[in-house]
Amino acid sequence: MPNTISFRLQEGIATLSFDNPARRNALGSQELDAIERALGALDATTRVLLITSSDDRIFCAGADLTQIRDGSLNGDRFQLVTNQIAELSVPTIAVLTGNVFGGGAELALSCDFRLGREGIAMRIPAAAIGLCYPVQGIERLTKRLGVPLAKRLLVAAETFSADDMLALSLVDRIVPAAQLREEAEAYARALVALAPMAVTSMLTIIRQLEVGEMDQKTAADLAKACAASEDVQEGILAQREKRAANFKNR
Repeated sequence: MPNTISFRLQEGIATLSFDNPARRNALGSQELDAIERALGALDATTRVLLITSSDDRIFCAGADLTQIRDGSLNGDRFQLVTNQIAELSVPTIAVLTGNVFGGGAELALSCDFRLGREGIAMRIPAAAIGLCYPVQGIERLTKRLGVPLAKRLLVAAETFSADDMLALSLVDRIVPAAQLREEAEAYARALVALAPMAVTSMLTIIRQLEVGEMDQKTAADLAKACAASEDVQEGILAQREKRAANFKNR
């Protein structure tokens, strides 16, 4: 890994962190390669992925505009990585330690859940600098946010405060900076404690519905497998015995 990206996997929780605040955590070719290697390192023990920043001022400024200008990077390369994040089979949590700009906003919105600190802002300034945002990114943001909000974010290049982000469901929760990392870890541990087969099955179905391509047979088979699993028996028994369930993903 380059020193601008760090990755660890511990007790089912993978953490990918942007560590280049001098460049506002802009993602160039090297960083995108490192993110792809990290995503490829997720294994069968991985139950959740946290994406965060080591800096409390900036989460991510998106694609490196210097490399965009000199032609060594294009939007499609960045889009490939956000697509991979959006399609992961495990839940993803964006931990917004600081401001979120450009492609960093799409990266955050490609995650399943978003926790942010008080005082942050989000903006995609593509229209302000003369760029048309990558087409797949426009498609994802429009499907996830709806047409009116996608227009405000992309076409009008509006800046959204933390309160705006919470009110518009751009984030799921806003918490004080001192509590953000602890709360994100707690949320990740709560997800790890859930039945993995049920979590991944419902994620799969939701993602199919989001793109309007749900396979009814696949969805029915996933639901049937969960109903017949050892985990559902363990979950019911744990509820009766008022204890934590010990799921085996089978």
